[in-house]
Amino acid sequence: MKVDTGARGSFEKKIEQAVNALQAKDYVAAREYLRYAMLENENNNAPEVHNLYGVLAELTGDLGLAGKHYRAAYALDPAYKPSSRNLERITSFYYSPWDTNPDFGDQPETEEVTNYVLEFDNRNIGHLRKRSQ
Repeated sequence: MKVDTGARGSFEKKIEQAVNALQAKDYVAAREYLRYAMLENENNNAPEVHNLYGVLAELTGDLGLAGKHYRAAYALDPAYKPSSRNLERITSFYYSPWDTNPDFGDQPETEEVTNYVLEFDNRNIGHLRKRSQ
């Protein structure tokens, strides 16, 4: 397998190629794309790489390693939702290896709607108020 390292060798492109390879169950290519993505990420602080390494480990049956990578992604960026969802899914009591649906992080996040707003009165005491629709 030859990996393109030319002009289109950006980090985002390698992540996209790794996701495509994982979805096609081409684990050798996915590992190579992730390796190149990690090399291109100068600060090694992108949670996407560890999340996808976790997906790779999960799909190949190594849940222990998958959990380590999901936790590493969470440690790098606690706001990165795909790693949190994947970690929660594999540690759930109801997890089934035959019903694997990992979050690759390739879909845009939707904004969570909060139904309550925190307001403070003149004595600086906070109260929850139901948000008007």
